[in-house]
Amino acid sequence: MHVVEGALKEYDWGVVDGLARWHGRATGRPQAELWFGSHPAGPAVVVEGEDRGRSLADLSAYAGMPMVKLLAASTPLSLQVHPDRARAEAGWRVQQGAPSAEWLYSDAAEKSEMLCAIASFDAHAGWRDPAAAADVLARAGAPLAITAAVSAGDHPAAVRMLLSLEPSVSAPIARRLVASATAAGWPADAVSALARVAATHPDDPGVLVTVLLDHVLLAPGQALTVPAGVVHSYVYGLGVEVMTSSDNVLRLGLTSKPVAPDEALAAVREDRRPAVVEAFTGDVLGSPDLPFALTFADRPLAQAPGAYRIVLALAGEVDATCDSTAAVLPEGRALVLLPDDGEVRVEPSGTAIVVRGSQPPG
Repeated sequence: MHVVEGALKEYDWGVVDGLARWHGRATGRPQAELWFGSHPAGPAVVVEGEDRGRSLADLSAYAGMPMVKLLAASTPLSLQVHPDRARAEAGWRVQQGAPSAEWLYSDAAEKSEMLCAIASFDAHAGWRDPAAAADVLARAGAPLAITAAVSAGDHPAAVRMLLSLEPSVSAPIARRLVASATAAGWPADAVSALARVAATHPDDPGVLVTVLLDHVLLAPGQALTVPAGVVHSYVYGLGVEVMTSSDNVLRLGLTSKPVAPDEALAAVREDRRPAVVEAFTGDVLGSPDLPFALTFADRPLAQAPGAYRIVLALAGEVDATCDSTAAVLPEGRALVLLPDDGEVRVEPSGTAIVVRGSQPPG
């Protein structure tokens, strides 16, 4: 087992010093994510013991462990899709033969995730009812061919047509979306999320695509499961993500980063759906389709061996004991354990995040 500190990621959609409480340092810049995992794009670093100063990427036994991220979003993230294992492996393999091309895949692994709200969290995920989406686009003046494709549930065709509109056509439609959603009777929180996206990306046709996606407002303690192949975009809030060890993101819009609509749409899995799950403190948040689960613990908890385990001090210190070895975790520090490590006992003074997961097959 190892005590680690997370790897900070500063992206423009983050909150200025929004993760300083757990990172331990203010930077005066947007702090977006704090990674606790072994992925080489941002491995956690060991801070105690004989391996102090080494990253988890240097310790091969942790390869493929689940990744845990604290996430703080002040503005909407990109419209994106994560590839399943088959597409990630194929895309990664193709890239190896094209070293001069712009790479879209960061690794050969599937990326499925679950976002658990620490504070209220806004997100768009999965497809909205086709009739409701077509109604708002029609009210906003979208061409008939597009509303027909939306009504028919032909998501790839609708997305392609929306993204290919000339700015002189898409911009007036985008300006009318919020009023159209209000007139169509959308809930206030869904209208507010759409307005936030439109205000952040006024010239991006991805705003029009957002109308096709369901809106989810998570209360603290609720979680959104996002299997690979589901189109989604996080909007605003503070949460903890658990995911397979991958950094694969295929983007459709709402970003200054490279977009790849054809690759992203090819990665969409119509047979997979997002879902909202919730639990009381101490219960397990998860899904049978995901190889990990999370518990918010505010009282003593034991986790048996047989899987990777990550214990993160979210609020207050956490005492953890495994195989007669004790560790005290201040806020923002995590303990990571291998499947062969013994039972870990967790005693939080406030709240601990306890994740249990396996390495996906393949």
